Amino acid sequence: MQNQIDRIRSFIAVVDTGSFTQAAAYLRLSKSMVSIHIKTLETDLGVSLLNRNTRHFSLTETGEILYQDFKQALAQLEHTIDKARLGQQVLQGYLRISSTAEFGENYILPLLSQFVRQHSQLKIQYLFNSSIDDLINHKLDLAIRLGTLKDSNYRYTKLADYSISLVASANLLEKFSLQNITDLDAIPYLANSNLRHSKLSTDLQLNTLLSQLHQKSFFETNTIAALKAMALQHQGMAFLPRWYIQQELQQGDLIALFPDMPLVSQSVNALFPYSSHIPRKTRLFIDYLKDNIKLN
Repeated sequence: MQNQIDRIRSFIAVVDTGSFTQAAAYLRLSKSMVSIHIKTLETDLGVSLLNRNTRHFSLTETGEILYQDFKQALAQLEHTIDKARLGQQVLQGYLRISSTAEFGENYILPLLSQFVRQHSQLKIQYLFNSSIDDLINHKLDLAIRLGTLKDSNYRYTKLADYSISLVASANLLEKFSLQNITDLDAIPYLANSNLRHSKLSTDLQLNTLLSQLHQKSFFETNTIAALKAMALQHQGMAFLPRWYIQQELQQGDLIALFPDMPLVSQSVNALFPYSSHIPRKTRLFIDYLKDNIKLN
């Protein structure tokens, strides 16, 4: 019975991730073992589940039907097991999570220590990273990401919103005359690659200008620590979360440019593998973060 469940789980993982390689990484199996699981499942059922060629695969008509049935049945099984464990009122095993370093240091780690004290039998594996791919590569239960999310095979829930500001150092601004928004085009721009797909303003003209600034930026990074460091070194202007630069703004080390410009709030999201059933440990941690994350 367990062998058949493992084969079904491999089949679902391949379809969900769109790749034998990513499914193997997610399940912590070899690619050949995942392939064997699916071939054995097909043999046992006497049907073809996938149409394969050298580079791609697609679901057969039967595979599409069984995929939906299998996913529902497996989710129900996991939900039943979860309900049985619920009576113990004790979280056990591993909770594997990740977040960006800056947000993690400011908000997740302080809350994580409290959560661990409440659930002393739960073991935590915590990674600092901004890549969505880590959800598969490290078999994470949860990944906390900032900004607009690209399309993915994952579900997500919003934890909080935060404001952003376009900032630069006073030293740099002495070299430029800023009378209106279009004057921003003359200032070197430090780009955040995580905001590449984000709508930054509700004003169409301003949003177009900001997109153009991003395209011609001389510096791009996926970490706000690097953006702040470059801005403080008078290298250019950058969009940064208000919660991350409160001290620099108060001390005058960074200046908010056109503070009344209509900017779109960004979101903090918790991503998790796509499934109709979320493990109780993941669900409780998400609820805990929603209740306790307070952004400035």
